[in-house]
Amino acid sequence: MSEDLIKALGYSNLDARLKRISDKMTHSIRAMYKQLDIDWEPNWYLVLILVRDTPNISVMEIANRLKFTHQSIDIMTKKMVNKGYLSTSKDKDDKRKTIFQLTPKAEERLPILTKIWNKGTEAIFELMNEDTTIIKHLEVLETNLEKSSFGERIIQKLND
Repeated sequence: MSEDLIKALGYSNLDARLKRISDKMTHSIRAMYKQLDIDWEPNWYLVLILVRDTPNISVMEIANRLKFTHQSIDIMTKKMVNKGYLSTSKDKDDKRKTIFQLTPKAEERLPILTKIWNKGTEAIFELMNEDTTIIKHLEVLETNLEKSSFGERIIQKLND
């Protein structure tokens, strides 16, 4: 059996390890939604929660709250509008700004989606053997990356 290179490289390949885990989870979640006959994408839930909790929120506000790019949120919300989960209107004060609301379809599906997300939280806790230490480490990692990017840190080390 061949060695798992990503595991073997340890910390030096953390981004690939996190990506691989994310891809596995996303693929299985997508398959689960298909099995449950729910027309939904795994990454939409964050947007749905924000729009539910903050009606008339804009793309830029969503991007800022999630710390995602404007472009990725724009693509995601367009898909959600096309699938009938979000509706759009123009901000009354700034007609250039598009704002989002939940549709009746989203409101109708919200209870089952919320149940799925809650069970997903239970499953993650179980997958981590009830040890949430990783969350603390991710917080440190994200905070430090906000101060100085990974690439900037490598350049600094090359110049040391």
